[in-house]
Amino acid sequence: MAQNRGGRSRSRSKEPTHIWSGFWCGLIIIIGVILWALLRLPLMPFIWLGILVGGTTATYPTPARKTDPIDPKKLNVYYRWKDMFSGLKPYSRPEKDDEFDENPETFTDLMSKSDWLAVHRVSWWVGWFVGLYASRGCGLWTIPFNMIFGFMSVMGVIHWRDRLVDRRHIYQGVSVFAFLQKGKPSQKTIAIVSAVVLLVILGACAYLGFVDIPTTLSLPALLFLLLVTKFDKKKQTAYWRELVKAQRMLDGWVKSDDLAKMWGGAYVTQVKKVGHRKNPMHVMRVRLQDQYDAPRSNEKVLKAGVEPLRSSATSSGYNFIALLAAKTIKENGWQFDPSLVRIVYGKDESCIPDITKKKVGAKIAQLVADIAYDYCAQNEWHKRPPLVQVIDAAADDEEEAAWLMLLHNPPSGGALITQLGLEWLANPFSPADIIKMPIFSDLENAFMLAAQPETKLNDKGNKYRPDGLTQSKSFNRYIELSRRFKRDQKAWQDIVGSKLNLPVCNYDEERIVETSEGWTLSFMPEMLTAPDRTSDFMRYDLSSLDPSKDFVGLIEENGITSLVMADNAPLRIDRLTGSRPEYRRYAQALIYKALMDVMPSRAEVVIDSCQQMGKDTAIWRIGFHLGRGGTVADVRRKSANISAAVGSERVYWDWQSADRATVWLCSNPYLGTDPDSVAHWKIRAAQKELIQLALSDAWGVAGVQDSSGKTPTVESLGVLPNNKEVLLAKFQIPGGLDLDKPQYNLGKFLTEANYPYGRIIQAYGTDFSMVLAKKSPFPTSVMADWETAKKCDRRKFPIGVDDLGNPVYWDTKTTPHLLISGKSGSGKSSASQIVIAEALLKGEDIILIDPSKGCIDFTQWAKPKALAFVGLYQLRETEAVISWAREEMAERVRINNKYGVGNIFELDPDDVEEADRKHLKPLNILFDEFNSYLQETGKTTQNPQKDMQIANDNAAVSATNASIARTMSALSKIIVQGRTAGIRCIFGAQRLTMDDMKKYNGNAFFRSLGRILLGMDSPAGVVSAQNLSEANRTQKSLKNEDGLIPVGRGMYESMQGTLMAVQTWYSGGQDELARLVANIPNPEPIDYQQYMPRAAEQFTKLDVEDIKEIFTSNNGSENVEDEDVEEEEW
Repeated sequence: MAQNRGGRSRSRSKEPTHIWSGFWCGLIIIIGVILWALLRLPLMPFIWLGILVGGTTATYPTPARKTDPIDPKKLNVYYRWKDMFSGLKPYSRPEKDDEFDENPETFTDLMSKSDWLAVHRVSWWVGWFVGLYASRGCGLWTIPFNMIFGFMSVMGVIHWRDRLVDRRHIYQGVSVFAFLQKGKPSQKTIAIVSAVVLLVILGACAYLGFVDIPTTLSLPALLFLLLVTKFDKKKQTAYWRELVKAQRMLDGWVKSDDLAKMWGGAYVTQVKKVGHRKNPMHVMRVRLQDQYDAPRSNEKVLKAGVEPLRSSATSSGYNFIALLAAKTIKENGWQFDPSLVRIVYGKDESCIPDITKKKVGAKIAQLVADIAYDYCAQNEWHKRPPLVQVIDAAADDEEEAAWLMLLHNPPSGGALITQLGLEWLANPFSPADIIKMPIFSDLENAFMLAAQPETKLNDKGNKYRPDGLTQSKSFNRYIELSRRFKRDQKAWQDIVGSKLNLPVCNYDEERIVETSEGWTLSFMPEMLTAPDRTSDFMRYDLSSLDPSKDFVGLIEENGITSLVMADNAPLRIDRLTGSRPEYRRYAQALIYKALMDVMPSRAEVVIDSCQQMGKDTAIWRIGFHLGRGGTVADVRRKSANISAAVGSERVYWDWQSADRATVWLCSNPYLGTDPDSVAHWKIRAAQKELIQLALSDAWGVAGVQDSSGKTPTVESLGVLPNNKEVLLAKFQIPGGLDLDKPQYNLGKFLTEANYPYGRIIQAYGTDFSMVLAKKSPFPTSVMADWETAKKCDRRKFPIGVDDLGNPVYWDTKTTPHLLISGKSGSGKSSASQIVIAEALLKGEDIILIDPSKGCIDFTQWAKPKALAFVGLYQLRETEAVISWAREEMAERVRINNKYGVGNIFELDPDDVEEADRKHLKPLNILFDEFNSYLQETGKTTQNPQKDMQIANDNAAVSATNASIARTMSALSKIIVQGRTAGIRCIFGAQRLTMDDMKKYNGNAFFRSLGRILLGMDSPAGVVSAQNLSEANRTQKSLKNEDGLIPVGRGMYESMQGTLMAVQTWYSGGQDELARLVANIPNPEPIDYQQYMPRAAEQFTKLDVEDIKEIFTSNNGSENVEDEDVEEEEW
């Protein structure tokens, strides 16, 4: 504003003298007060007149010399009178230029066009009620005059007071209506109730004549207005105070001479706080004006940037500051406002609001985006930043934000849109660092999108997206595919580089399948550019195309290449059991990749067919041929690699030519002939075809092949008539191979052929036959066939059946003695019962011995039929009976010599003397729990104090040890010589090995036994060394499907070393056996008393000789040797 007002001259050397306006105003008011006091005339017209005269007579202050500054106090006085004078008449204010939507309670008064019409303001009502109050004690005719002139007088004062703090930002006052609408309920209650209470009190006083009507009406109203101002002034004037504060702060920042030229006339049109209330970000909107308040260009300010302001801002406590251009929206769209700028500042960068949530709104997001691009432009690229137009692109039900950003470049000095979309986003100082969300640039840089990839989008962005990529009308789908396209192209670029053209995905034709097993299979058509072929890309590792997928590969069908991806799908082909086309395509991709990985350079694979031959299991048959010089031999040599790559435990090859073959892939081919196995196949003939391939191939893997690689071939296949689950195969061995080679490699063959059970049953010439089964062919339980036992040869004891269902015999002619071993529950007791029962049915004699458990399995039925029964703890009786048996054996040997025969069975009872006839009946000695008996041996205790109890205990131990040693000596003689005498020993033990016999020099003893091992106990030490490997294999094959060996099942090894599997008969229990032998007469028990050893001595008094005798007796008993026993190496 010009200082030279009304043509006043400043050339005088002395200031002019004027009568003070306050004098005229005061004089008039004093006159009015006197007239009001004396004549009760209206007072308010005099006050109005005083203000009018004071404003009229006020003159603009002028200094004595032109170079002198104007006195600020005098200038303020001048403005005071002129402002009050202006308030006496209606006054129009300019409209507000607002960038933001402001709260109605803060700026309601800006809607009015004049102070006189600001009905909402407290001051508007104060004028009326002050005039009413001034009418107290006066006539009623004074009330209109006082109220009208009182209102005008208050309007004058308020007009001055509104401009007292800052003439550029006029005070807006307190709104009564805003208080009533938005005030706190408690405050509104206090204000209203207080006014009403005072009105009632004054009304009562007026009724009694103490006060007049003007007082009664005005004081409650003035109290209410006072309380409104008290309660709500701070809240309603907060924005005005912020505006004034911002203006003053800006004035302080730009007061230096350099900045004053650039920023002179800067007018803060708006200020706003955004973000957290404890750490807000301030936004100041500033219009640049010249000295006549006309807008001027912001070009110099924007060019200079924010740096000139930074030091001043820092000194004010604001370490973060940014200078932004401002927009203006006109008919032709967004434009940069040529005169407006925005100053954004805060304590530090943490004041920038978080716009990752949708609730912050597009306007705040737009401001933060402007800051982000300005930061990148000023600090990294040194360019003019664009203005960002932000559109809320998040779906309605989303909480997370998605901001679609349209970038508007400045008229000059800006970067290219392509740079904004590529280089700026890829730079370490990216706008995303401030926006705190990843920013995606559209494929054609039509827009930017700040959003998390998983945030769902609405369709507002369709207006801005370019054509192409997809036909979908969903903007969310377009963005998903755009992101994916960029990732895919980059992934392909990283894989093939510049060697091949990058494939282009046809996303609209992509097929994604969710299987019932929870797998996800996707098939994406890829458009290749000639001359590239599918096999060219398969030579690269494609897994990086999508590291989150379990499998990534290619297939080619009908000339179309598809990218196959699997999520949560098995990487093993043996788990692909479905028959849907998607399963077949996925299996083809797995196989194609595996074959290509093992092919020589440049060679290619073409899949001709891919079939699932199993109904509910994975049995895949793949036909293929090779090109570009590849041969089947190349692939066959890498069979193990292919098996590992596709997750197939079995690979079977059917060569058709040098470059064409069929390969079968599976883990469980179900080659069994049982109904369950057959039920897994779609075509029965296909199973038979694979069985022949598998068996022949398994011999090759087992090492049974000639120098050319030829393996035994299958001549015929069949099943056993009585067991359809057992396969009978006949093989022809290649010329030049020994028939012993299949037997030697039988275990490897069965493992490779996946037959848990199998054995060679016939071998002649170049052919051999085998029994094969997917599970043990033995029945779980077989009842004893007593009729067969009665009819068979007298020296053969049927004990069970083999895998073909044929009886298994204990042939006592070649194996006179038998060990039946097995842990508890293995069927050992039942097998022992079978042997003893058959001996009784044959009319033979039996002796039962078990000093450990008392032969509890024989007491109810066999004890009465026995020549002798040795029960629990009868160790002396055990020695006596065995000694009797040894003497009986000696007598029978004498008889053989007498009659000139080599075996007692060669004698006819009718041809011998009566006295010798009773010695011709075969004798079977059952010694049960034999291992427990051997463990009865003990050691004596040192007795230096000659304790009587210890001495007696030592004597008992010595006697027991000596007895067991003598018994073992006698048994050894019986074992070695008993065969010719018709005396057999059957030992029952949980486990008995050669190591248990070493103490008694029992090598020959143990070798003379046939051995039945039942259950899962280890064959080591029980079975002969040459059969140990076969025994281990056989034992594993005896398990049922539950992994356990049933009761009564095990192995039988004859004394000659023949090993076979057997399911022993079940005896039926003691009650059944008692009925079986009920008609057999009880024999006359033998008298073995003469063989009873003396009992252990019991001492009552000890001397040194006694002790020596005890220890000498004990030590000598542990090393009893029988020179008559034949010793052999085991």
